[in-house]
Amino acid sequence: MEEIPISSLSDRERKSFANAKVAMERGNFEYAVEICASILSQKPECLEVRKLLRTAQQNLFATSRRGLERFVHQLNGWFVAMAGKIWLKRQPARSMEIGERILRKDPYHVSALSLIAYASRGMGLYETEAFCLGSICERYPENTDVLERLCESLIKVGDTDQSLAIAERLSSLQPNSGRVQELVKSASVAHSINKGKWAEEEEDFRSKLKDRDESERLERASRMVMDDSERMTRIQDIISSIHRDPQNLDNYKLLIKAYAAREDYDNALSWLDKAFSLPQAESDAILRQFRSELKINSLEQEIFSLKAEKSRASSDTQEIDSRLAELEAQLQEFKLTETKSLVEQFPNDFTQRFKYGELLLNANDVDTAIQQFQVSQRSPSLKIQSLFNLGKCFIQKGLFDLALEQLESANASLSTMDDFKKEVVYLTAECLEKLDRNDEAISRYKTIYASDIGFRDVAEKVDAFYRGEGI
Repeated sequence: MEEIPISSLSDRERKSFANAKVAMERGNFEYAVEICASILSQKPECLEVRKLLRTAQQNLFATSRRGLERFVHQLNGWFVAMAGKIWLKRQPARSMEIGERILRKDPYHVSALSLIAYASRGMGLYETEAFCLGSICERYPENTDVLERLCESLIKVGDTDQSLAIAERLSSLQPNSGRVQELVKSASVAHSINKGKWAEEEEDFRSKLKDRDESERLERASRMVMDDSERMTRIQDIISSIHRDPQNLDNYKLLIKAYAAREDYDNALSWLDKAFSLPQAESDAILRQFRSELKINSLEQEIFSLKAEKSRASSDTQEIDSRLAELEAQLQEFKLTETKSLVEQFPNDFTQRFKYGELLLNANDVDTAIQQFQVSQRSPSLKIQSLFNLGKCFIQKGLFDLALEQLESANASLSTMDDFKKEVVYLTAECLEKLDRNDEAISRYKTIYASDIGFRDVAEKVDAFYRGEGI
């Protein structure tokens, strides 16, 4: 078995992978994890999916609880990984699945990463093996056993530059190791062979290309930071590529991004329309996301310009105010429409559910907002904020007992008295006031007062209480 690219996946799997990338861009890491794990269960040889899965897991892990819970996961994972080694020779794919289950709770678990690396080698997936071992070495750069395994796998996949660098590092860490000296020799030989093959054809990089212009074009494409003139040259390069291959959707995406980077949203939208004339564009989730973001950015840019114009105006600004109100209403309506469409298309995208709920709440569509927050709270990373917004919704409806229940649940999960917790506690106190539970309400206000006397009007409320004037 060998690693396969995304292009080798089925249409359904490629579409799912595109959805996972969109979810990552929106910060919905939980949804991305679910999609990638599902694809990998059928296509464990697709390294690109595994890399995206690991990135999503790491982002999700960064927002999870720390301390004892993580220690327990580490310990349990170690035992599970030990059991998973039993299947390495007979069923390496099963060992890989066991390792991945551990990584869903802790993507940095060394035993799980090592188990998947061993399983990958047994399946002939040497790039996957190198990827897993590299993840361990990033956190534990002095782990010589893992460095040796990584050096071997890199030699197998032909990454001789990196394998030689690791071999030399091992030599400095273990100068008297015969095993390390063998690795240094193997890496040096492999590197020399690769270098020789490369040098046989031409003397330098530019001469391997068709001409100097092509070399410069590729250098521009790979450059991360460009000034405006370089961006325009890059744009012309991409337009030329589109003229040569008008059916290549990836070139349209590159061009749209390039125009967006210059904040030239008119041209970006124009080329987006041309991209949507291609039959394969309608099913492309990234293009649909572009359309939404570009329209929003375009409206926000115009609003910003009008506000700047208003601040400079010395006379009547009634016309500007009218246009501003119109654009802000358009922006709000467009955001609502687009987010609703995304929620309908990706019903398990909890981040979009949450955003849609916030927009609905701002638009005073409280009942529909409640529905969205009730779904988005299923996401561990959005649970507390969803409960808080549910509390605000119930307050707006005058259902203070229900609001109190949501806010208390949110507060129980917050340990640090930051601005968000203060807001939660303050709304909790307001609900208690509305329910004539004033002693409990003042207790909440005093909690905030002890931490931040300047927060809202808590100083006035607490001072009034101690003067005997009530809250």
